[in-house]
Amino acid sequence: MIDFKKDKNIEPTDHNLKIVLKDSFLAYKELTEKLSDFNVNFEWRFYKDGGWLAKATHKKKTIFWGKAMSDYFLVAFHFNKKTTQGVYDLNIAEIFKQELLQSQNDESKFTSLKIKVVNSKSLPDIYQLVEYKCKV
Repeated sequence: MIDFKKDKNIEPTDHNLKIVLKDSFLAYKELTEKLSDFNVNFEWRFYKDGGWLAKATHKKKTIFWGKAMSDYFLVAFHFNKKTTQGVYDLNIAEIFKQELLQSQNDESKFTSLKIKVVNSKSLPDIYQLVEYKCKV
């Protein structure tokens, strides 16, 4: 079993990602290839506390973090108090707006929205969030 969290020597190559992501690999590839349309860079790095994580950036701004999980790719957007409100104005699935609302915490600086990419169905919503994060 491939464990991207513990072993720095097992890199997230396409070959290894196909094994971990299984059927969701195609949606992952579609997502990563589309990011260039937004001038967003995508790279994998190994972190001692979190293993291999993907970071999508626009200029110096982090757009989202990504993680290869068993059977899906996890995308995590983080919004500050000022930018969280604008997410509710986007034309994205209501379930994502509800998840964002539920994760809000008055004591935290950031609110997170995590989306499991198992197929291409959620990609249009992710693209809207990417575009929004690039603008704010």
